Amino acid sequence: MYQEFFSLNQQPFSIAPDPEFLFFTEQHKEALAHLNYGLQGNGGFVVLTGELGTGKTSVCRFLLQDMPTDTDIAWITNTAVSEIALLVDICEQFSVDYDRENITLKVMFDALASWMLANHQAGRHAIVLIDEAQHLSFNLLEQLRLITNIESDNLKPLQIILVGQTELQQKLLTTELRQLSQRITARYHLRSLNKQETTFYIYHRLNNSGAKGQIFDSKSVDYIFKASLGNPRLINQICDRCLLSAYTQSSLTIGSVITKKAINEIDLPKRSSRLANYTPHFISLISILLVAFVINNQSTAIANYFHQSENQVLKDEWLAVINMAKTTNNRQSATELTAIEILHAIPENRYSLQLATLNSKKRVIQFFEQYPTLKQQTYLYQSLATDNTQYVVLLGNFESYRAAKLANKELETTFPNISPWIKDYKTIHRDIK
Repeated sequence: MYQEFFSLNQQPFSIAPDPEFLFFTEQHKEALAHLNYGLQGNGGFVVLTGELGTGKTSVCRFLLQDMPTDTDIAWITNTAVSEIALLVDICEQFSVDYDRENITLKVMFDALASWMLANHQAGRHAIVLIDEAQHLSFNLLEQLRLITNIESDNLKPLQIILVGQTELQQKLLTTELRQLSQRITARYHLRSLNKQETTFYIYHRLNNSGAKGQIFDSKSVDYIFKASLGNPRLINQICDRCLLSAYTQSSLTIGSVITKKAINEIDLPKRSSRLANYTPHFISLISILLVAFVINNQSTAIANYFHQSENQVLKDEWLAVINMAKTTNNRQSATELTAIEILHAIPENRYSLQLATLNSKKRVIQFFEQYPTLKQQTYLYQSLATDNTQYVVLLGNFESYRAAKLANKELETTFPNISPWIKDYKTIHRDIK
């Protein structure tokens, strides 16, 4: 209705996901990098999470539109189904031949498995993308894990992208899903936009729609950011209503009066949800405080330090530490080694802090007697890189060298008698082979 009035060649603020309108903030670039890395590896799962309307589906559409021609893709949107219905949906999208007169869980699983292996032998790759994955039941997630058990020539013929809201993160941290969580090769959480990003986002969509000038003034953008909490979907709804209101008033510019009127006409979330804009930071802070509680009361400095950091990826890295703590038996022996599969599941380009190298189980016991609060937060493995027995104690799973360096600095402050150093998982994997 208003497109001709504003000389626009298309609707700029449609809420339908459209990769052409994807606004690349630094976090969107990081999200794509994480997803691409995960798909290039040999893991079973890649996870993308974010609050409703933060652009998860748009990022995935952008990712998949550039997939090689030898890649088959199944996009699942209905997640409130049974295990059989899910396998049927996947088989239908991959055009898998199966016995339609005898649909059972085993029949569907075997049909999909046979197709996956044949598809892999033909030099092709398959991806299943599951949207709204936070609604998947534990049984469905376990069924998906079983599918990723299938290998050919030590390679995974199928990979799964789980896309969902923050609840998916929480679900994957549960004890029941620890085996699945260990198979996630990349994960990323999309947050809402900040004020500057909101401004650029609005102008980006207008420019892509052929706008000739600045339609929204700075004051109106301020109101839009405050009302939307930086959520792209809410920004679209408000801006669309603003354009309609301006059109009905024959105004080519949109100021605070039109914007406030448009905001009042839209059913926006209650003001208490203002905190939703900072949800990722709260998740990060809570996760860090949990680690601090388990380690000791003095480690508050670590929690504060990471909370203040602007590097969003720290949240995921410390969530991984929390996950390990939750799935560890608090009564485990100090000399019990970490399962090799867990260490191998961590990508080679990640980093850890090596706290100590000890030459006997007795020394390991003595170390944890001296630092008992560290025991449930560490990995312990036996190095095979030398002829002598060496027990190596690691802390953390960091996605960047910078993050590991920050943790190293704070750990030295909290535990001055420990001299940690940064070790990459490529070296660690060599040690345990």
